[in-house]
Amino acid sequence: MPTITVSKLDAEQRYAHELKNAPQGLATTRTNLQRLLHSIDYVGWSKSEESGRLDRRALTKFANGSVNVFSRRQHVEAETSAVSILIDCSGSMSDGERGDDGNYITRIRIAQQVSIHLSKMLQQARVSFAVTGFKNGISDYLGNGGMTERPHFIPFKPWGKSLQQSIPAMGAMIGCAGGGTPDYTAIANAIEELSLRPEHRRILFIVTDAEGYVREHMEYLQKLADKLGVLIVAIGIQSFTVTRCFDNAVNVNSLSDLCKTAFNQLLKAVQRGAK
Repeated sequence: MPTITVSKLDAEQRYAHELKNAPQGLATTRTNLQRLLHSIDYVGWSKSEESGRLDRRALTKFANGSVNVFSRRQHVEAETSAVSILIDCSGSMSDGERGDDGNYITRIRIAQQVSIHLSKMLQQARVSFAVTGFKNGISDYLGNGGMTERPHFIPFKPWGKSLQQSIPAMGAMIGCAGGGTPDYTAIANAIEELSLRPEHRRILFIVTDAEGYVREHMEYLQKLADKLGVLIVAIGIQSFTVTRCFDNAVNVNSLSDLCKTAFNQLLKAVQRGAK
């Protein structure tokens, strides 16, 4: 993967600015996300044991000759999660619209805001995660008129690297939009990579403004993800196409839209599907 070259100070200041200006409703989103991705050990009690802590509720059984009147603490393996956040960094992401406050905001900035706040929540939930951008890379034309594409991936926050170490790259995301959108190859690669993770639950967030999807291709990727045990959560930025292609998808115009209603409803739907 290529190395990101940025002004570290500017990137860190941008990251801090976005993190500081959290939208209203973020607390509810954080609660729902942590509930979905709960990954600590569950501790319970095993009853009717022959040794351990005396279970006073079982004394009547002792009076009838039973010796199984003890209980023991037991740890049940937690359902751990791995999350991959895939960011569309194509040229159209540098476009945008004016918000309710009259300020012009680009789609890549909304994607940056989403990824920064989502990453912070994942860190607090102690979840393994990665943030990766993609744009047009190398295309090879085949003799039969077809074409293969190799996306250009941007490792904003790689697996195994801390969020603190990734702040400069995350803060530089706003300047990374440009080129085409090799969405099929990038998403297929992300699904395959995530399916190899050792965690019990694997979730792929796709943040994109793509409108030119070949619907059959995206439906195939949805089926592939289902087969490999990967939950896809598609977030369309000023794009309704994703809601027609993926089972769990929303369209938003701003980060505040995401936190007010759409994201929480989406997380609840994913949580029901994961049971």
